[in-house]
Amino acid sequence: MGFAAQYLAKNRLFGDFISQSPREDLKYIVVIPGYNEDRIAETLHSLRKAKRPRGSIEVITVINTSEATPEPIRENNRRTLLEIEEWRSRYTDEDFKVYPVQPPDLPVKDFGAGLARKIGMDEAISRFEKLGKEDGYIISLDADTTVEENYFTAIEQTVQDGSSVNAGIIYFEHPVEGSDFSGEIYHAVAQYELFLRYYNRGLRWTGFPYAFHTIGSAFFVRALAYVKQGGMIRRKAGEDFYFLNKIFQLGKIREVNSTAVYPSPRFSDRVLFGTGPEVKKITNEPDKPYMTYNPKAFYTLKDFFSGIDRLFQCSEHEAKAFLNDLDPGLSSFLEKNGFQQAVKRINNNCKRPEVFRKHFFQWFGGLKIIQYMHEVHEKHLEKIPVQQAAREMLEMIGYPARQEESPSGIFELLQKYRSIERRSDYMI
Repeated sequence: MGFAAQYLAKNRLFGDFISQSPREDLKYIVVIPGYNEDRIAETLHSLRKAKRPRGSIEVITVINTSEATPEPIRENNRRTLLEIEEWRSRYTDEDFKVYPVQPPDLPVKDFGAGLARKIGMDEAISRFEKLGKEDGYIISLDADTTVEENYFTAIEQTVQDGSSVNAGIIYFEHPVEGSDFSGEIYHAVAQYELFLRYYNRGLRWTGFPYAFHTIGSAFFVRALAYVKQGGMIRRKAGEDFYFLNKIFQLGKIREVNSTAVYPSPRFSDRVLFGTGPEVKKITNEPDKPYMTYNPKAFYTLKDFFSGIDRLFQCSEHEAKAFLNDLDPGLSSFLEKNGFQQAVKRINNNCKRPEVFRKHFFQWFGGLKIIQYMHEVHEKHLEKIPVQQAAREMLEMIGYPARQEESPSGIFELLQKYRSIERRSDYMI
């Protein structure tokens, strides 16, 4: 039995869509979900122009509909499939294969980016299983995203250092100028991207170990890691966040900042949250500043995380005293979420402090941090404009600027955060 046979038998929704056998040297499979697309050829051109790694590449595009998809979108999906077929007849070669996949109508209750991504990634796992290649890599991309020329070679360099990297988080930049979109959209996406980078830097500053971006078009995952953690999440939105937070628990996660992907800033109603809906929300409220989490919340988390090691093999009395010493907003949130019971359970199963720490951050992970952020800003803190928050965070993380140099506008602040991230080399 191969490394993925049990996973596929238990979790896969469909059989193989691709009848051709994979090449023996297949190492990377790009998975692109598509729904009501109009620029997929640009994405395929971008991938094809990128420098090739050793071995062959496959691209799986999952053009999906639900049982309730209206006819105009179905027609557009059919045009997209024809566009892909025409493109692959002209441009694919033996080392670069493109396979359009069209599953049958999907159930409305599960329909969304997560299910489409899962179908494509499970197809990729099936192909790696045929080769017995647990160290193949699935690369996640979107149909409105282009990549830098060294995209594949940067990924190759990251995974071929002998450390069996489980996943990589790829640097991204939304276009913030040009003629494809209006100035309002570019300004909106700059604000949203600044929020993403502000939040990520804040988490990293607190000492939270899993402080990575979770963007569906900007990561790759090792086939064995994908199988170990139960595959892609079946969610209408946020599937990338939930999936990657499972993968982070395995460790051996790398940032890849030597290349870049460029997601589109377009409007979108396809998902409930993320870039598309946020851009739409910001542009619909042009006179309102984009509000975000108060930096004070990160100070509270930093204080909390700095004392985690004191909880290893602590008594119930010591756990209660630790809780009472925290900021009241955080203390209330933790108590409501079973903090003392969680500490007791983790201690009962951990004999070393480093193991305790790992399991604690699996319990108090990315989702609980977001839940805490929402609650504390409902009851204890006021949100502030993202520009103000981003300027304060620069001071907090050690990038003070003289007044005459201090970035003030959205685009200047975003560029500062981008340059900081490009220079980082974070891994766990």
